[in-house]
Amino acid sequence: MTELPTTKNALRQYFMDKRKILEKNNKRALDLDIESRLLMSPLYRACDTVLVYIARNHEIATAEIIAAAIANGKRVAAPVCTDDGNMQFRLIRSMSDLIPGHYGIHEPDERCPLIKLTERCLCVCPALACDMRGYRLGFGGGYYDRFLRSFPGVKAGLCYSDSVVTELPVNPYDVPLDAIFTDSYVRYHHKEES
Repeated sequence: MTELPTTKNALRQYFMDKRKILEKNNKRALDLDIESRLLMSPLYRACDTVLVYIARNHEIATAEIIAAAIANGKRVAAPVCTDDGNMQFRLIRSMSDLIPGHYGIHEPDERCPLIKLTERCLCVCPALACDMRGYRLGFGGGYYDRFLRSFPGVKAGLCYSDSVVTELPVNPYDVPLDAIFTDSYVRYHHKEES
């Protein structure tokens, strides 16, 4: 078994390198497995609003989640990074509501209304890696951890099963997820719905 790096920056590089190795066809199949597991979950069925990131090439795809949620009559909101280092979510009706934003990430146009956050919101978070306790390794900006600190709904991460480890280094501001959706299984941590 490979010895994992011990710092967050070294871990980010390690898991980014693993993602680069994924063949395009294999990545697509794994992404569809992850998206399907989320869409079949009781957490998804119970929510009325899905807060979901707009995936870049190296991230686990979210297009099927967005399309299904819109088709299922759920409200869908995508993140906007603000100049003060925070993140807010705006309602979208389709992918045409998105424009290029911070870091080249597509985000909702400012005309899209801000979403009201409730316990019935499901926030779908990107993750380079997750651990068995529900902590995620993000891309290093801290936007999701700042947002999740006061988020009242369910926090779910998308992660490849080979990127789930026993334990990641954790800082006091890191927020654990309620569920992790992988290509092989779902792991619930706190707010499991039945």
